[in-house]
Amino acid sequence: MARSNLHARPSPPEWRTDEILLGALQHAAGVALVLAAWVLILVDQGRPGASALLPGLLVLGLSTANQLRFRAVLERAIALIGAWTLLAPWMLGFAANDVATWAHVTLGGVSLASALAWLKLARKP
Repeated sequence: MARSNLHARPSPPEWRTDEILLGALQHAAGVALVLAAWVLILVDQGRPGASALLPGLLVLGLSTANQLRFRAVLERAIALIGAWTLLAPWMLGFAANDVATWAHVTLGGVSLASALAWLKLARKP
């Protein structure tokens, strides 16, 4: 009689739809920040453009790395980058530029909210 395998490995976790949507949202926010930086630099807005480029590249890179294997530290980093992007217009002194301010506030808020949602999903059983 054959013995049953007592040490069977669990199947790998499956991606849920909400995780895929949050990952896509983060990725889109990173792409949008990079595009906003490109547009702002083209219209001769150097400080807001540079302020959008670095966080955009970081969010894009970290969200891509997180899709390969979820790490809570990556989501915390994205949350910090999102908070920085959200506050950058006032901290760097370009809040008078409405377009740059709204781009930073909107995309920083999306990055921050999606990272916090990822962290909340990770705690669910």
